Amino acid sequence: MVIGLTGGIGCGKTAAARFFEPHGFVIVEADQLARVALAELPSLAAIQARWGKDCLRSDGSPNREWIGRKVFADANERAFLESLLHPRVATLRAQATADRSRSYIVEIPLLFELGLESTFDAVVCIACSDEVRLNRLEKRGLSREQATARINTQMPISEKVKKSKYVIFNDGDLDFLEAQVDRLVTTLRP
Repeated sequence: MVIGLTGGIGCGKTAAARFFEPHGFVIVEADQLARVALAELPSLAAIQARWGKDCLRSDGSPNREWIGRKVFADANERAFLESLLHPRVATLRAQATADRSRSYIVEIPLLFELGLESTFDAVVCIACSDEVRLNRLEKRGLSREQATARINTQMPISEKVKKSKYVIFNDGDLDFLEAQVDRLVTTLRP
């Protein structure tokens, strides 16, 4: 079973994913796969050719903070980066979930934006209120303006909720989130 786990930035997808692990699910994070893809030589060459040496750290690795500021400030630059990374991430994701004897939770923030819903046995959306999201993102070090800009680059959470087979609302504490995941697992594995 391969479950797509999505939701908006700051909704708690990563926290929810961790609660599937004790139930035997293997967690695959699209963001981690994107970091791998970005650090590969073809990607490094492409971003340096487009943006110059400022997009790289002194050791030649990608400067993710610089790149984040660049792509969240300019939709064209974000589209460039996505077109560069998404095909490679899809390949890495397929490799990571190839053993069909296992069950997987694949955490993909842009699952619906990329039209990937049909590639999963089911889609679970983690949702919460905008105020909770903003507070969580501020605790991660983003200003309210940066957090709002990142939220606005994604499909509205209300749309993700409508498109998902299962929804977990995560305005509460971690114990409540864990209890919801536990209940969902019993539905997924009757």
